[in-house]
Amino acid sequence: MMMIYVLTAVLYVICLVGLTANLIIVVANAMKWKRLKSLQTSDKILTSLAISRGLYFFDIIIPNSMFQFLPWLMENDILLSIISILYLFVFYSSLWIATILCVFYCVRIVTYNYKLFIFLRTRISTMAPWLIQASLLFSLISSLAFVWYGYDFNKQFASINSTGNMTDFSEGIMETWFWIFAAGYFPPFIIFCAANFLLIHFLLMHTRRMRSNVSHNQSPNLQSHFSALKSMSLFLLLQIMFLTCTSLSMSGKFIFLNLQILECSPLMFHSLYMVASSSELRKMLILTFLCLFRSS
Repeated sequence: MMMIYVLTAVLYVICLVGLTANLIIVVANAMKWKRLKSLQTSDKILTSLAISRGLYFFDIIIPNSMFQFLPWLMENDILLSIISILYLFVFYSSLWIATILCVFYCVRIVTYNYKLFIFLRTRISTMAPWLIQASLLFSLISSLAFVWYGYDFNKQFASINSTGNMTDFSEGIMETWFWIFAAGYFPPFIIFCAANFLLIHFLLMHTRRMRSNVSHNQSPNLQSHFSALKSMSLFLLLQIMFLTCTSLSMSGKFIFLNLQILECSPLMFHSLYMVASSSELRKMLILTFLCLFRSS
């Protein structure tokens, strides 16, 4: 029992740190929008990503708190369905918006002369808001499909369990349930990986060409390329870790609380990395923690 409390405390700390980092990104961009009356497309996508991730951390904290302090509420099927829909909607939305952000960087940085790249490069700024809205719709459909099948599964499981005739029912249904869940994140994940690999390959090739030129060894462009390369490589690695842990937790074969900690950690680290990459956001994060420390 003590270990459960320790793991829950660790999970809460991770979620609160991640929530704070994403809230700082949202507040900073809101202040920029108020000052400039407009935002760049990348800032709009980044703000949307920060909102979805902040809601994701919040959606992890609330059900765990209810399970710890109000366990009788978790016996309500309707409430569980609502929590599941919100969790999956935020999960899918976060993944889709991260994919849109990666595609945006890929299209703006990569200079391939294919017709598709030229088409996207000239229209990506106007397409981004529509892509975000379409991703939210797809996320809602995916989450409703998963929860609806899960509700139907629970009814079938209850009826079969009462007769005692299982016949590998649970294993087959859980596998189908997992693939319904995976169908919602496979498309954005494949697009995310493809865009990231294209971008990383382009940055590697371009960086090597620039380093071969002695006069550019210390150029700002080279340093910016190194920074972008590290950022996108970290983004890819943490996103793979996040989806791997989420898939394992949904399979039901591992300790759920441990996997939730591993599941939330990549998002927290990437959110902190985004804040640390900006001097303005870094100052806001330090001031926030100082204020919290003094108030305590």
